[in-house]
Amino acid sequence: MRAIGTLGTAALRKLWLLRNRKSFRDPDRSRRPRLLVDVSVIMRHDAATGIQRVVRAVWSQLAKLSMEDFEVVPVHASATHGYCFAPRDFLSRGAAGKPVPVGAAPGDKFLGLDLAAHYLPAYANQLAAWRRNGATLHVVVYDLLPLERPDWFEQSTSHHFRRWFAVVMNQADQALCISDSVAQEFRRRTIGTTAHDRIRVGRLRLSGDISGSVPSTGISESALRVIEHVRKRPCVLMIGTVEPRKNYDHALDAFARLWADEQNGAPDLVIVGKPGWKTSALQERLRNHREHGRRLHWIADVSDEALTMLYQSAEAVFLAAFDEGFGLPLVEAATHGRWILVRDLPVFREQQLPNVRYFVMGARQWRDSRGNHEVD
Repeated sequence: MRAIGTLGTAALRKLWLLRNRKSFRDPDRSRRPRLLVDVSVIMRHDAATGIQRVVRAVWSQLAKLSMEDFEVVPVHASATHGYCFAPRDFLSRGAAGKPVPVGAAPGDKFLGLDLAAHYLPAYANQLAAWRRNGATLHVVVYDLLPLERPDWFEQSTSHHFRRWFAVVMNQADQALCISDSVAQEFRRRTIGTTAHDRIRVGRLRLSGDISGSVPSTGISESALRVIEHVRKRPCVLMIGTVEPRKNYDHALDAFARLWADEQNGAPDLVIVGKPGWKTSALQERLRNHREHGRRLHWIADVSDEALTMLYQSAEAVFLAAFDEGFGLPLVEAATHGRWILVRDLPVFREQQLPNVRYFVMGARQWRDSRGNHEVD
């Protein structure tokens, strides 16, 4: 039945492209050029992860920039239709009315702000038509990890990402990378291809200011209990979806040792992250841990308001991830003046933030933000 549904969805996509192909060209040369901002995913569901905070923050700033010489317009695609106009207040009400296809004219620019890896490849023909009509394509690259380490992701995620990357390589005019590390990896992957000279690689600089991201509000009873606990006890905060790349299992091992060695002198561990993929055993371990509810706390879903309170109250923030495209909790923690302990990765080093300590797995030493070494 699932296969039949997939085939039906694919047929609807093809039918939509066939019916609307003539509308992909906008003949109106009198209007202002448009910046077409992709909000396909967040318009349907805000997963409240780092990427969603970035999308909300960037959109909220872009929405204020429409001027006499250009207009900022949100657009969205879905499983059954290509890029159509989205309501400007999509963050509060989602999609509205019958989807109206977007046409492009010379001077228009498409900004792939949302990570719509499962939508964008399906409508590559529409994007190609926009380029033929004189528009340019600019895509935000958050990371390339599904290409580098597909074992960290679901097979379907890696599959969609490979198709997304192929479209970027074939059609994009510019890749806006969120870190120098991502930009270097992107350039490396273009070597020997036609994309190497065609695609301009730029940098989208991110902020750790949650208040500028149209923050979600409301505090659940479970989150409030943990916030009150953090205010009374020294606690270390870890933030991110519970998935293989975040390395929560080793972090939990380290804290279990701390609790055994230091007893009441060791800090508590607070994990804020949704249950992810390929970590069912780890999730069971977290839920059934002997310290769960005492010195170990896992909040699967919090608002930005609650997250801000946790940042303000925690003793420090801990990032043990094997790799990141940027590491948003790092700069958010720095914005709140927290001490930060992170794996020694180039993507973290390039932020040049204060109050950071770096650790190397497998070595009994850590490095502070000035590069000094000390034995743990």
